[in-house]
Amino acid sequence: MKTQLRKYAVIGALVCALPFAAFAQYDQSMQPADPGDTVMSQGDQQADSAEAQQVAPPDQAPVSTQVFYDQLSPYGQWVTMANYGYVWIPNAGVGFVPYSTSGHWVYTEYGWTWVSDYSWGWAPFHYGRWQYDGEYGWFWIPDTYWGPAWVCWRHCDGYYGWAPLGWGMNITEGYYGDYGIPVSWWVFCDERHVYDRHVWNYYLPRTHNQYLYSHSTVIGLTHYDANHHIAYASGPRREDVAAVAHVNVRQVAVRPTVAPAQRYDNQHLHIYKPEVKPNEQVSPRPAPQRAVQQNQVPTRSNYQRQYSAPAQQQQQRSQPQQRSEPQRSAPMQQRSAPAQHSAPSGGGRGGHR
Repeated sequence: MKTQLRKYAVIGALVCALPFAAFAQYDQSMQPADPGDTVMSQGDQQADSAEAQQVAPPDQAPVSTQVFYDQLSPYGQWVTMANYGYVWIPNAGVGFVPYSTSGHWVYTEYGWTWVSDYSWGWAPFHYGRWQYDGEYGWFWIPDTYWGPAWVCWRHCDGYYGWAPLGWGMNITEGYYGDYGIPVSWWVFCDERHVYDRHVWNYYLPRTHNQYLYSHSTVIGLTHYDANHHIAYASGPRREDVAAVAHVNVRQVAVRPTVAPAQRYDNQHLHIYKPEVKPNEQVSPRPAPQRAVQQNQVPTRSNYQRQYSAPAQQQQQRSQPQQRSEPQRSAPMQQRSAPAQHSAPSGGGRGGHR
């Protein structure tokens, strides 16, 4: 770690000596999808064949944000909040953390892509931004651009970390910072298991966040969507993860579907990813059928105490037993259980850069 710190100090000095004009580092590891090395079950093959007939055509008509209001209503509550407009609070239980609870990472042509286990995960983890409030927990703010995951990535010796981009945060072509994301928002994971299907078994307790954050650097690899003139973080290089995990990190093909849904079959990620029009271009103006004011939402006065329970305790009771982890040198301890999540701090709103 000391060697790493000395290296980062030298790199930091060189960066500071450069002009402020920065250029994006684009991930060159995104290659055409592999033919596949995972055997699909007969059921998955049949489902894949059926869904292949339902792949969205390239000229699928754009939709409005009304699709979010309608499709997410059964799974949460739409709330009118000052400064944000309509926001969505999921009925995901105490301990829910976006890009952490009930999901895992796969590598697609877009970079590292979050595959949610929630049926509604096609929307809030690929459009819009998440924000945290100490009284109401995590809430989602809709937006119109699709991405594999609206997060920022960091790396230190032996660990990868990621955190949601808050409201107003966009990845730019000069991407070298994390926009002031609160330290408590970050999830850090053993780098050998970031590709694991049950990645939550390898989250570190958030009590280590300050140390890991201060000893890590931003992963500045981005992917630029020329059609929509927007960039997003593509995460660590594919070959880097393959080297430390000693696995073949396959590139999964993304297949757009014609209806709001998602399914992952180890070969393809079938997901609804329509082009969404800005609200000002739509008439009548989109709105939830039922939305409440912020003061009508019950506060979570005991949220701090409840949130300290393992994030997966309520969400993953049916998952296989946790696998033990080999010990590593101090300051980290042996990990054999999901992270103990302490409540994130409020704020974190950043500006466009």
